Amino acid sequence: MSLVSYLRRRVFGKSAFLIKRILLPAAVVFLLMQVLLSGGPQQRQQDPDPDLSNLIIPGEALDPALERKVGRGPTTHHNALHTTSTSTTTPPVPSPSRVKKKKEEEEEVEKKKVERQKKHGKDDDSDRQGQQQQQQQQQQEEPSPWSMATANITDSHKVKYKGHAITEKTVTLTLMSSQDKVFMSLNKREIYRNLGDRGIHLVVLNQYTGQVMARQVFDTFAVGLEEEMVEFIEDLSDGRILVFAVLDEASSNLSWRGRNRLKELGSRWADKLAYRDMWALVTRKGGLKMAETFSNVATADTGYEWGGPVFLRTDFDLLEGKGECDWPVNERNEARRVFCQRFEGYGALCDCGVSSWHDLFFHAGDEVHKELSRTPLYKDLGVVILATDRPHYLYRTLKSLWEAPGLNREKVAVYGDGRQREVLAVARLFGVYLVEAPPLGNTTKEHIRHKVQRVFRDVAGVKFPPESVPAGNLPEDTLPPFSCSHLLLLEDDLQVAVDIFKYIYSVAPVLERDPSIFAVSSFNYYGHADVANSHTTVYRTAELNPLALLFPVRALHQLASNWPTSDDTSEWYRSLRVAMRGVEGGALLYPEVPRARHLGYRGSLIRGSVQHNYFRDHILSLTTDYHLAESEVLMLAAEPYEARLEKTLKEADTINFDFCKHDLLYGKNPLKIFVSYNGSRSDETNMNYVMNCLRTFDVYPEAGWHGVWQFHYHGHWLSIVGTPTSKYSYLIPADHAPVTAPPTTTTTTTDSSSSSSSSSSSAQPSS
Repeated sequence: MSLVSYLRRRVFGKSAFLIKRILLPAAVVFLLMQVLLSGGPQQRQQDPDPDLSNLIIPGEALDPALERKVGRGPTTHHNALHTTSTSTTTPPVPSPSRVKKKKEEEEEVEKKKVERQKKHGKDDDSDRQGQQQQQQQQQQEEPSPWSMATANITDSHKVKYKGHAITEKTVTLTLMSSQDKVFMSLNKREIYRNLGDRGIHLVVLNQYTGQVMARQVFDTFAVGLEEEMVEFIEDLSDGRILVFAVLDEASSNLSWRGRNRLKELGSRWADKLAYRDMWALVTRKGGLKMAETFSNVATADTGYEWGGPVFLRTDFDLLEGKGECDWPVNERNEARRVFCQRFEGYGALCDCGVSSWHDLFFHAGDEVHKELSRTPLYKDLGVVILATDRPHYLYRTLKSLWEAPGLNREKVAVYGDGRQREVLAVARLFGVYLVEAPPLGNTTKEHIRHKVQRVFRDVAGVKFPPESVPAGNLPEDTLPPFSCSHLLLLEDDLQVAVDIFKYIYSVAPVLERDPSIFAVSSFNYYGHADVANSHTTVYRTAELNPLALLFPVRALHQLASNWPTSDDTSEWYRSLRVAMRGVEGGALLYPEVPRARHLGYRGSLIRGSVQHNYFRDHILSLTTDYHLAESEVLMLAAEPYEARLEKTLKEADTINFDFCKHDLLYGKNPLKIFVSYNGSRSDETNMNYVMNCLRTFDVYPEAGWHGVWQFHYHGHWLSIVGTPTSKYSYLIPADHAPVTAPPTTTTTTTDSSSSSSSSSSSAQPSS
């Protein structure tokens, strides 16, 4: 009896029929299906695991739970983590085959050297020279360290497109967008990581080198940041690689303008991006989209209150060459060329069509500058910009200064927060002094106050009480950038007008005539088109207007005597408020038409909604064609100003109706409105109602003088008198009732803390 017959009859018995007819055929079919679906053993080894088709690998720091699937052991994972931590400063580790090949080449070179010495008798110097030339040739033939061919990326992690061959210039970009993090890497090298900033994250890459040229976050959940995003994209050079990703939420205030701009860049999902959706896009400005992904929070399988995390990986080829502009060769253009190879988002500065540094700026005329440079204050005025790590803001401020005739460019300094590479590059580009002062203090208010304190000490020689000086803030061994008799203090998020120095030089003489005037501001909270029309009108105010302030040195000494102690947490301008209140008639001056406006949408205190709603539409003086007579300037002193104000109010016609519901009746005489207001923060509703009707700043009453606010409303002189807080309330007619807000009117009110924050937000450099 054969073995098969024995097993069939004695072992399996009656079940042999089932095994032969059912189980064996089923097993064969199962094996065939496995082979067909997997593509065979060779195909399974080459193609990526279908379960990991959307997996992003940040560097090589794999999740331990995925090690078994990816096919890496714990030892390999540990080495990968070590490689990630050092990859920003060292090139990728070459593969063993490349090391072996290089070693063989070196041995071959040494062998040929010995043979040449025996055959030709050449000396060692000539052989050494030949060896160096061969080594240089080998280095030139080796691929760039950014090449995907040397990045040690396995085939299972590469994305290959049909017709796209991997070359030495090919790089792989991976990114993740999720509720709480954004991560990007290029050839497994981390180029960007953010774990907390809400909104759309944008990273700009150089299309020739792959280097990061700009990183920006636009909180489009809030109002206003969309405008800044669109403007920033417009300022980017064509050809740059743009990488977008969402963290947390980015759609709430992303309107048609921002979505259309993203669609122009090739986005398919920009219109569909909804609340808490995740989205990522890789594209080339002026070119085709490379890759895009999207995750909708409404999909049933996410299980999140946010859209599920999205992962994206794409290959693209770096371009040949350096992409430098063909500008005429000179010192300024060489500085531009170096700057524009490293940084992006500066518009015309890096535009190849703008061939000279001179063409970057608007020019009001050399004659105006020559005239202003003959004024006594020209040589004694110093300009200091308080800067944070916002280089694009700083560039915009410096550019507007360079366009204003009357600037002494030898006395401009930037005070930054420690060592910041791009801020340093912008300062060098303009050739201004840069003081890198490390931040001191535990709060933003303290840090700003200590920086302003150092500015006053450096450029004006102000002495502060010992208890107000923190340790290390005012080192005696530092060299001040310059000395001056007057100081113009700016922030890096301000744009100045073309006539700011004409305005300053015209008004400055009254500072010497009237010691009750502590400073001259170039900013006006009410600087909107309907109520700001006169270039020659300047007002006094007892309120703080601490933007773009011009200080005489004598006022700085008064501020220093009232300076807060080093451990105080108040703002720097608290000492200005104390000094003004300590002098009868203490005041600041400010213009009706602003000579400086606030442009920053981001900072530690200001937010995009404040900028968008209250400062975005501020006008700015655009001409130097006016004359501010000295006689008019001297009328800004306390006594003549009071006399003229009272005369104007007596001659003005009283408005006896609710002008918010009817048009104002313009005549030859000026107009005045009496509004119910007792001067307290709890009684701002009526005043805010009137300001809202005038389409101007209506958060809280600002910049008044003895309860009176004056404007040129559509060119007609208009005075608003708060009753009973103003000492001019006695001018109200007996049969006239002051204006009050209707009970159903919704007005903007703030408590004292929020009002103070709103005021200080535009008055402080925000980090």
